[in-house]
Amino acid sequence: MQHGPIRQQSLGALARVPAMAALALAAGVAVTACGSSHAASGTTGSHPATSATTVSHPAVPGSCAGVAGAHHARVVVESAPGTVVARCVGFAGAKIKALTLLTDSRVELGTQKYSFGVAICQVDNVPSHYSQCLPSGKNYWALFLSTDGHRWTSPSVGVSDVSVPAGGSLGLRYDPPKGTPAPPPPPTPA
Repeated sequence: MQHGPIRQQSLGALARVPAMAALALAAGVAVTACGSSHAASGTTGSHPATSATTVSHPAVPGSCAGVAGAHHARVVVESAPGTVVARCVGFAGAKIKALTLLTDSRVELGTQKYSFGVAICQVDNVPSHYSQCLPSGKNYWALFLSTDGHRWTSPSVGVSDVSVPAGGSLGLRYDPPKGTPAPPPPPTPA
C-alpha cells in the first residue's frame, strides 16, 4: 500500500465548495492515497472479515453471510452511474464510526484533514488523480446514511461525526457540485 503526502489546505478553499459537500465531509484524519482496493474476503492484519460485491445499478445485492462479527454494517460506493461497490464489515459494538467502517471495508480511501474534520477526497480510486481535495466547481463525494438498511438520508454532520448502527449502511456517491446530491442505489440490511 502506498501513501501519498500529507497535504494541508486553507479553510478559504473549502468556502468555495457547495454546502452539501462541506456537510458530507467533516472531522479528523490525514491524507492517504492508497494504491488499490484489496481483496475482500477473509481477515488480513487488523482488518475484520469483509465481503465485497461490484454490481451494476439499480440493485445492491449480497449479504453479510459469512462475515465474522457480532454485528454488521455495509458500505455502498457509487463512483459513476452503474458502477457500485458494496462491502460488508463485521464489528463487536452496537455501532461503528463511519471512518472506521470505511477503513475496515478496505475500499481505497483518500482523505484530508481540515479544521472542521476530515474531507473525503478519493474513494475506490475516483477521481484517479487529484491535487486539491475539494476543488471549486468539481464533483465531490456526497455522504449518505441508512439506519434501517432500506432508505438513505443525508446526515447533518460530516463523516468524522457519523456512527453507523448495526444493520445500517454508509453510502458515498460521486456527485456534481450543483443541485441536491442523488443517493447511491438502495441499501439492503446488513
